Amino acid sequence: MFDKTSKYMRFMRNLWFIFILIIAFIACSDDKDVLAPVPNDVTLNELELDRFTHAIPDGGFTSKAAHRNSVTFNTKKNSDGTYAGFAYSNRNNRSFTWTATQEALDSNIYSVYTRFPNANEVYAVGRVEGDDTYFTLGTPAVVEHILVANTTYTYLALVYGDQYGTEEEPVANPNIPGSANKKGVWFTNVPGGVKKMVDADKDFYKLIVTGYNGETETGQVEFYLCTRKGDPSHPAWSLVINDWYKVDLSSLGEVSKVVFHVASSDIEAGTGRMRTPPYFCLDGIRIKE
Repeated sequence: MFDKTSKYMRFMRNLWFIFILIIAFIACSDDKDVLAPVPNDVTLNELELDRFTHAIPDGGFTSKAAHRNSVTFNTKKNSDGTYAGFAYSNRNNRSFTWTATQEALDSNIYSVYTRFPNANEVYAVGRVEGDDTYFTLGTPAVVEHILVANTTYTYLALVYGDQYGTEEEPVANPNIPGSANKKGVWFTNVPGGVKKMVDADKDFYKLIVTGYNGETETGQVEFYLCTRKGDPSHPAWSLVINDWYKVDLSSLGEVSKVVFHVASSDIEAGTGRMRTPPYFCLDGIRIKE
């Protein structure tokens, strides 16, 4: 009897130990590190949106961190239906479209391209035009970091170029697992087309972040959303960002305004116009308390 009880106690102790290991593993697996914001970050999640949609508000919008500092995003609507600055969205897909219409493309322009379903809920979609893509802080402070990602539209443009497949001959969508029979078509609808980024040309698409405190520039940080061996600091790298990544902005010091620009190796001859779609996604702004 004593022997059986001892075996039972050892069995229960081992079972409890395994249970603790499983819980620890799940906790570690759920820790998304820089891939998702923490509660004290400016997350935009208080902004209301219907499922799988976006908004381009007149005059911008504001989101507040848990520690009461606020971030106001600039938005400038253009007469042609585009905008400069920021929209906000909760869309998340990696798919081609099934038509070449602008309406179909909007589902990619305002979607974040991530490996897994978007854990960040509502996020900002930046469209760079001049100096109008910026946010301001309610109180000047150090921005420790932001989270950035590619839009689905820009990601597909960087990977496939201007066109991939046609409506007459759609192609299998390699971005969606198990979708060999789900064919689609990819068009950018960009005048003059878009170049596919390749290693041979050392192509790149990068985000340039500039800090200001009042009228004084405090510094600049660059982050490559795509490098096909085009990043001088990492000449062997060949990748296109396919998830949320942290960009450290602490070197900018105390700022009241953060301005975003983009640069690309895909420049139209004769005009100097950048052909890569000038979009990026932004979330998880961490402000030093």
